[in-house]
This record gives sequence, C-alpha cells and structure tokens, in this order.
Amino acid sequence: MAGSVPVTIDVEALLRRVVAEVFDADVDVAYSPEPKAPHVHRARLTDPSGTRSAGLRASYEWFDATIFDLGVSTTLYDYDDVEQDKEAVLRALALVVRAYVRGEGRIEHKRGLIRSHPVLKIEVDNREWELGRRSSRPHYPE
Repeated sequence: MAGSVPVTIDVEALLRRVVAEVFDADVDVAYSPEPKAPHVHRARLTDPSGTRSAGLRASYEWFDATIFDLGVSTTLYDYDDVEQDKEAVLRALALVVRAYVRGEGRIEHKRGLIRSHPVLKIEVDNREWELGRRSSRPHYPE
C-alpha cells in the first residue's frame, strides 16, 4: 500500500516477554545482545541447581533454541511482519527449553562416521522435537 508505514517489532521486548511468561521465577535468566550481531538478542536460562543450561536467540526473521550442555539446537523461521506469529514461534522454542531445564527429555546417541553424537528428544504439546548438532526436527506452531 502506498504511504503505509512498515511495522517495527521490538524483538528484544518480545524475547523478554515470552521468557517472563514461560519460565518460573527460580530459573536464572541472563539477557545479552549477540556480540557480533547486535540485532540478535539472547537469553541464557539455567535451572535452579545450575546443572542444566540452555539458550534462546531471537532476530527479526529467525529464532533458535540451544541446549548448551549437549551442544544441540534447533531453529525456526518467521519472515512476516506479524508480531503474534513471531511470538508463537518463539514461545514454541521456549517451551522446549523449559521442558529441558525442568529435566524432561531423553538423550540418544546417534552413530556418525567417526564417533557418536547426542540427540535430545523431547515431547512438548504431544509433539516430539529432536535437537541435534547438524540436524533437528522442529515443529512450527499450528
């Protein structure tokens, strides 16, 4: 449309809002921008005992969840300008991270050419997510 103003979504505020809504107060959260990409915002989440640590990263077009303890991750993309859609994608990843931080999921080892590598399988909303080092099986919100 001629004369329309592009929608600007505050990705950092979106990340902070989703994290505040999804995680319990006893989960330690540390926010920071990505050092080499200031448009990417991240949250490091650690369980109360300090034994499970994971992260969420958010940019305007992609979001990812990383399980630092295992070196596995998954990424979802959202290229539109609808904040609710971006929030749904980020929330889906946050729920996976929350499940891991709470001690859910199982670790399997897949054989590679030289050695095996961990794969985290975790069920969220009756859907099994698979997070690996080189590949993953995520689920987009419906």
